Order: sequence, then structure tokens, then C-alpha cells
Amino acid sequence: MTASFAYASEPNDTITVNKAHKVIIVNSDSLLHVEVNGTEDEPSYHYETTLRNTDGNYESSSVGDLFNFSIGNKFSKAKNRQPRYDCNLHVFFGFNGATGNDVVKTDLWQGFNIGTYIDWGVHPWRDGHRFSVGFGMEWQNYRMTSRNQFVKADNGNITVEPLGENVEPKFSRIKTFSLIFPIMYSYQQKDWGFSFGPVINCTSHSTIKTRYKANGEKHKIKYKDLHPNTMTVDLMGTIITPWINFYIKYNPCDILDTEYGPKFHSLSIGFMI
Repeated sequence: MTASFAYASEPNDTITVNKAHKVIIVNSDSLLHVEVNGTEDEPSYHYETTLRNTDGNYESSSVGDLFNFSIGNKFSKAKNRQPRYDCNLHVFFGFNGATGNDVVKTDLWQGFNIGTYIDWGVHPWRDGHRFSVGFGMEWQNYRMTSRNQFVKADNGNITVEPLGENVEPKFSRIKTFSLIFPIMYSYQQKDWGFSFGPVINCTSHSTIKTRYKANGEKHKIKYKDLHPNTMTVDLMGTIITPWINFYIKYNPCDILDTEYGPKFHSLSIGFMI
């Protein structure tokens, strides 16, 4: 509810009270009494004023502080734009592949990208803008389905080597696990919006797995501790819709330490809920 009162000390001196919780007005031939209880920003606010007509003489009295209210629409709107805070859980799943190297030829649609994070956001102006920081975890899978395989040598070097003849390849993949720290800006109106920002990755675990058949027998080869770059940065953007959100991430940093492995970056696309 919005109420306006004329304060008698000056002509045309008007105070605007936005969204009063309760207004009581008592009016008779000799009395005008106005009482205001609570506002949107100050639920405990109380003000009342009385104007009496006694034998043609007007007397007024007030309780409370009328000037706690914002004066005019401009100041009222500014006061109502108090920051709002929230916390959200995100889960994303999609496809993942390597870019930037003709030797590391992974299949984007065969690799996976799965993760989750929780973020803490602030809406500084209550008009759709949001800034947030988050913490979570992510798994990325770089998968080759050609006749090549990832190999880790005894000295720790990672290379891409061809499989032998008479071998039926299934896949050879690198998998990484990272702690992630998204720092995002988003804008949303109703159920549509977008977001973008950097995601800091702290990679702590990495493995190789290769599966193939040779002479009718199944083979599996595993390696671990691939010397990944322990800290990289993704550039992530999302599209927000009423049904499901879409994301794309690109990491321009080297995924592996290039002293030990081939130079390649990563690209991920998928869905977020």
C-alpha cells in the first residue's frame, strides 16, 4: 500500500510513504488522526499525527519520526534497491574434447564433462544483475576412438602412439579431476538470461585408460599421475531458459605440463540444472 501525507509545517510539503503495512485514518468534524505502522524497509516503524479543531483553534501533535521515510520517488526507489543474497546448487553434464593439437585427436561427442558446484551470489540492485563466487568439483574425459593411444613412458612423458596391426581399438582416454572455483556475472529477467565468467581449476588427479582387442583377447592398460597443470582457467558462458540451461567452456591453458605431455586445450558443451 502507498500513502501520501501533507505535513502542516509548510505548504505543499509532501512526504511519500511507500508500501506501508497498515494505515489508520480517523476523521470527524473536529478531529483528523492518521497512524502508520510498518513499511517494507522498516517493519517496526510507527508514526501517528493528530489535528484537532477546538473552538476554531487548530492543535496538532505527533508521535514518531515522519522523516525516516524516503522523500520522493527517486529516493524511495534508491532505498528499495537493497542488496539481496542467495545460494544456488548447480549440476552440469556434457561433452568434452581436446583442441589445439593435430596429434591429440579426441572425439568431442565421446568424451564427457561432469561436475557440480555451489555458489553464493549478490543482487546489488534487485533488477536482474547477479555476481557470484562458487566452489565445486569436475571430471573431464578426453577420449580417442581412432587407432591411436595415450602412453606414459617410464620417464613420465606422455605421448600419442599408434596401436599395432591386427588390433581392434575401443578407446584411449585421459581423465582429470579438479576442484573448481567459478566467478560469474549473470543477468536474468523472469526465466531467461545469461551468465559468463572465469572458472579456476585446481587439478589434483589424472589417469590414462586404453582398451582394445588383439587376437580376439581384450586388453586394458592404465597409467596415473600424468603431470597435469595444477591450475588452469576456463572461460564459461551459459544461456538460461525456462526449461534447461546450456553452457560452453573453453580452457585456453595447457591441460598437461608440456615438459611431460603434448600441448592441448579443452572445449566442453552441455546442459546445466
